[in-house]
Amino acid sequence: MSNSFITNKDKYLSDIINGILPKTNAVDFLVGYFYYSGYKQLSDQLKDKHVRILVGLDIDIRMAKYVCEVENFRQHLQSRGVLKDEYYAQFVKAFNDTDFLDTKEKMEQFKMFYSKILDGTVEIRKTLEPCHSKMYLFAYNDIINEGGENPGVLITGSSNLSYQGLQGRLELNARFNDKIEYDEGKEIFEELWKDAVVIADKNNIDEWNNKVMKHIWFDTLFSPYLMFIRVLIEYFAIPSKDNLLTPYDITDGRFSNLKYQTDAVLLALKSLENHNGAIIADVVGLGKSIIASTVARNLRLRTIIVSPPHLCKQWEEYKDEFGFTASVFSSGKIEDAVSHYQNIVKADEQFLIIIDEAHRFRNEYTQDYALLHNLCTGNKVLLLSATPFNNQPSDIYSLIKLFQIPSHSTLKTVENLGVAFKQLIDKYKELREAQRKGEITEEQVKIEVENISKEIRSIIGPLVVRRSRLDLMEIPEYAEDLQQQNIQLVIPNDPEELTYDLSKLKDLYLSTLDRICKTEGSSDDVYRFKAARYSPVLYVSEDKKEQLAKELEEKTGIKFGLLVGRQANVSSFMRHLLVSRFESSVAAFQSSIDYMIQSAEHLLSWIDKRHKIPVYKKGNLPEVENFYTDDGTEEITEAFEKYELRGFFEIDMKYVKSEFIDDVNADIALLKNLRELWFGKENKITFDPKLDSFIKIVRKQMMDDPNRKIVVFTEYADTANYLGKALLDAGLPVMKYTSADASDTNKELIRANFDAGLKKALQRNDYHILVATDAISEGYNLHRAGAIFNYDIPYNPTRVIQRIGRINRINKKVFDELYIYNYFPTDVGEAETRTKEISTLKMAMIHAIMGEDTKALTKDEEVRAYFNERYRRELANNEEGSWDTPYRKLLNEMKGTEIYEQALLLPHRARTGRENVCSAQKGLAEFSDGNEQRRKGVLSFGKKGNDFVFKIGSKDETPTMLPAEEALALFKADKDEQPVELSKDFDEVYQRVKSSLFKNEVQERNDKELVNAVAKVKALTKARILPKDYLCDLITVIKADALSGYELRFINQLTLKEAALLPQKIKPEYIDRIVSSQNKVDDGEETLILSEELQVLS
Repeated sequence: MSNSFITNKDKYLSDIINGILPKTNAVDFLVGYFYYSGYKQLSDQLKDKHVRILVGLDIDIRMAKYVCEVENFRQHLQSRGVLKDEYYAQFVKAFNDTDFLDTKEKMEQFKMFYSKILDGTVEIRKTLEPCHSKMYLFAYNDIINEGGENPGVLITGSSNLSYQGLQGRLELNARFNDKIEYDEGKEIFEELWKDAVVIADKNNIDEWNNKVMKHIWFDTLFSPYLMFIRVLIEYFAIPSKDNLLTPYDITDGRFSNLKYQTDAVLLALKSLENHNGAIIADVVGLGKSIIASTVARNLRLRTIIVSPPHLCKQWEEYKDEFGFTASVFSSGKIEDAVSHYQNIVKADEQFLIIIDEAHRFRNEYTQDYALLHNLCTGNKVLLLSATPFNNQPSDIYSLIKLFQIPSHSTLKTVENLGVAFKQLIDKYKELREAQRKGEITEEQVKIEVENISKEIRSIIGPLVVRRSRLDLMEIPEYAEDLQQQNIQLVIPNDPEELTYDLSKLKDLYLSTLDRICKTEGSSDDVYRFKAARYSPVLYVSEDKKEQLAKELEEKTGIKFGLLVGRQANVSSFMRHLLVSRFESSVAAFQSSIDYMIQSAEHLLSWIDKRHKIPVYKKGNLPEVENFYTDDGTEEITEAFEKYELRGFFEIDMKYVKSEFIDDVNADIALLKNLRELWFGKENKITFDPKLDSFIKIVRKQMMDDPNRKIVVFTEYADTANYLGKALLDAGLPVMKYTSADASDTNKELIRANFDAGLKKALQRNDYHILVATDAISEGYNLHRAGAIFNYDIPYNPTRVIQRIGRINRINKKVFDELYIYNYFPTDVGEAETRTKEISTLKMAMIHAIMGEDTKALTKDEEVRAYFNERYRRELANNEEGSWDTPYRKLLNEMKGTEIYEQALLLPHRARTGRENVCSAQKGLAEFSDGNEQRRKGVLSFGKKGNDFVFKIGSKDETPTMLPAEEALALFKADKDEQPVELSKDFDEVYQRVKSSLFKNEVQERNDKELVNAVAKVKALTKARILPKDYLCDLITVIKADALSGYELRFINQLTLKEAALLPQKIKPEYIDRIVSSQNKVDDGEETLILSEELQVLS
C-alpha cells in the first residue's frame, strides 16, 4: 500500500530520497529523461551506492538560459547502434551546452559520477522503445532488509530524475514500502533492463571515452592557437545557400562569377534574413550594383529602388538584365515611392528596398529621410554606399534605423543599439567640442575617432559587406580567383599638377575675386557682393523681430531663429558658389552672373507690386504676374494657396530695414559691372586663357600616349557644355555628357567608346575625349580611358575618388598606371616657378575656394603636398586594407589543414589559461595596430541569435562587452603557445562573465526629445482629440525610438489645435508596421562557444 503522496509541496522528493539512501546499497532509476540536474541533487548520497539508470526517452538538454523538453517519438525502428550513438551525441550536447554542469562544484560531482562509471558502480542503459514511466527502486542494505522480508522502497509517479522533478515543481508521486509492490516493480525493471541498450558501464569504457569524454570540455585545457582559429572560423564564416544564382547564371555569362561578389551576395542574404537589412559598402568600382541585383534576383521579392536621378536609367537596365520585379524612383521622388508601395502592397508582404548612394540619407531630421523610413519599415532594406564609415556616428545610426528599431534590435552585438549609439554620438560631439576649444591634440582626436570607429564596426559588423582592392589582393582565394579570370587590380598614382597662365589677366582676376569674396590684405572700403537677395531676414529691424517671429510661426510653423540661420547659410553659399563657378570657367561665371542679376531684379518687382518679400524653398520664384488677374489688379487666392503648400510665404516690408533694398540694388550694380568687365556690353566671351591652355595640353597628351583615352571632369554642366563645344570646334574627337544628355543613344555611344568590358567587335573609336559632370561618376565603366583631368580645383577629395572609380574597374585592366591631373591658374613665368614661390593668383583662388585650411600655404610645393595628402587620405579611407583582412587571410590559408579540422572539433565551453602578451611579443606583428593593452581576466566568446558577442571581466572589474577588433587581438596566439593552468579565481570570474554574456544590463536613457514627444502625445490623449488606440500605439513606438528625428520634431512642435495633422503626417498604417516589426524580434538562442583566462604573470 502507498504510505503517502509526495508532491514537492510539503516535502521535496529529493529530501525523501536522501533520507532513504543511507539505508540502501543499490538504487535503480527508471525515468523518461535522465537529467544530470537531478543526479547532482542526490550525488553525495550516491557515492558508495551501486546505481543503475534506465532511460526511456532522452537526455537533459538545457541551453544557457532555456529549457528544452521536447519529446521525439520515433516512428520507425532504429538499430541499437544508432540509438546508442544518438544518446551519446545528446549527452555531449547536454554537457557542452548546459549550464548545470558548468561550475567548479558541479565538476567535482561529475568527476565522482565519471569515476563510478569507471569502477562499474554506475550503469546507464536506454530502453529500445520509448518509455515514459518513472520508477525509483531503493534496495535496503543487510541491516535494514530483515533477511529479504523488507527488500526496499518503491516510488513511482510523475517525477523525472531532474531538479524540477525532485523539488522544483508540483508533482504527484506515490511511495510503496511493502514487499509485494517492491518485488513487482523490481521484476518490471529487470525485464526492461535485460533488453535495453548499454550506454555506460565498466565493460564499454573505451566506447564511452571515445564517443563522449573525447568530445566534451571536461578536465582539458585546450591549445590557445586552436582556440584562436576556432574564433576566426565562427566569426568569419561565409554562409552557404543551395541553388544560389550567380551573376553569370542570371545574365547568361555577360557578368563574371567573381568569388568576392558571390561571397558578398551570400553575406547580404544572411544579413537580410537575420536583420532585415544589409549594407554593401565595397569601394568604388567593385560592383555594388551587380551584387545588389543578384541579391534581388535570389530573394524574389517585389522591389523598390531609390536611386540618384542620373542612375535611375541604369537601375531600369539592371532589373531587366537580372530579371527581378522592381520599380525605380529618383531620390527626389520618395513620396511617390511611398504612395506606390502603399497602393500595391498585400497583407503581410515584405518588399526589398534598395537604396543606392545611401549616405545621402544620413540626416534623420529631413522630410525625405522620414519618407524613406516609412518606406523601409517592415521591409527588407539593402543600402549601397562606398563611404558608410567615413561619417560621424549619428549619420551611421540614421542609416541603421531604416531597418532596425533601436530598443528592439535584432543585432545582438550590443546590449541596446539605441543606447550604445547615443553614447557614441555624445562622445563624438564632446570630442569635436574639445578639439574646437583646443583642449585636445590632433593626434588624440585621431586616436579617439578611431576607437569610436572600432566600436561602430563591431556593432554593425553583421550588417556590412566591405572590401577594398587591397583586401582582394591580400586574401588568397580572392586574389587567385581574379588571377584565374585574368583580372588585375590597379591603385592609381598621386595627382599631378598642371597650370594655365593668367598673368595678362592677373589684376582683373584678383579684383573680381576680391569683389565676390574678400581676399587677405585687401581694403575694407570696397563694396563686396553680399548676396542680400537671399537673406532678407538678416535685415529685420531689431524691435520688430519678436512680432515677425510670432506671425511667421502662426502662419507657416517656421521658427524665426531657424530661418535666420538658413538664410545666412544660403547667402554664404551663393557667394561661395559664385567663386567656384568663376574658377570653373568663364561660361559658368557668365551664366551665374546672368541668373543672379535676373533673380534680384525679379525680387524687386515683387516688392514693388506687393510691398512684400517672397520666400520660396522649392525652386525658382514664380512670376508675380502669375498671382493676379489679367488686368493685374485682383489677387488669385488659389494660386497663393497652391504655392504656400510647397513652402511659399511672404515677409511684409514693414518689418525690414530700407538697407535691404539698397544692398540688393548694390549687388545688382556690382554684378553688372563684373559682367561688363569680363564679357563687354554685348555679354559675350571673347577670351579664355584656361581653355586655350587646356586644348594644348590635350593635344600633347593624345600625341604622347595615343592609346590612353581621356575623361575630363567638371562640377558644372555649363562648363561641360562650353568645354565640349570648344574642344569640338578645335577639331578634337570629343563627346560631352551631363545629366541633360542622359539617353539610351548616348549611353551606348559611351559604352562603345570607353567601356573596355564590351566585346572587341562592339568597341569603337569615334571619341577619344569624354567631357562630363559627376552625373557620369557613378554607373559607367570608362576604363578604356587611363587619365582623368579635373578641370576645376578638386576641393572635394571624395569626388575625385569616385571619378577615379569610373576608369579603375574590376572586370578589365587596360593600363598598368592610371593618371590624375589637377588644373590650377598661375601668374608666374618659368623662371619664377623655379623659386617655388606660390603664385599670388593661385593662392587667392585656393584660399577663396578651400577656406581656412589653406591659409598657411605659402609655397607651391606645399600646395601640391596639401592636395596630394587630401587625396591620399581619402584614397586610404576607401582603399585601405580592412582591419579583418589579416585574419581572413590566415583563415583562408588554414582551410583544409589538420589544424583547421582540429579547431572545428573543439567543444562548446572549451576553456584555457594563457599568459597575456601583445601581438608583437607573440611574433604576430602583422596583426598588431600598435595600440594594444595587456588585459587580464576571463574573455568569453558567445553567439546570441545569429550574432557574436565578446565579454571580458576580472576579479576587480565588472564584465564589459568588447569590440570585435579588440577581442580578436586578445585571442591571437602563436602555433607553439602552450596553455597555462587556470588560476584559483577562474571559476568565480568565469561564472560572472558567463552570466552577464547575454544579459541586457544597459538602462534606457531619458532622451529629452523622446520624453517631450511622449508628454505631448499624452496631452493629446488627455484632450481626447484623436483616437486613443492610435495615440497609445504612437507612444509605444516613440519609446522604442522607432520614429525618425523629423517625425519626433514634428510631434514636439505640434500644437493642440493642429492635432488633426498628426495622423496625416504619421499614419496609423505606418505605426502598425512599426509595432508589427517590433513584435517579431526575439531574443535568439544563446551559445557559449569558448573562454580564456588571460593571466598577466609576473
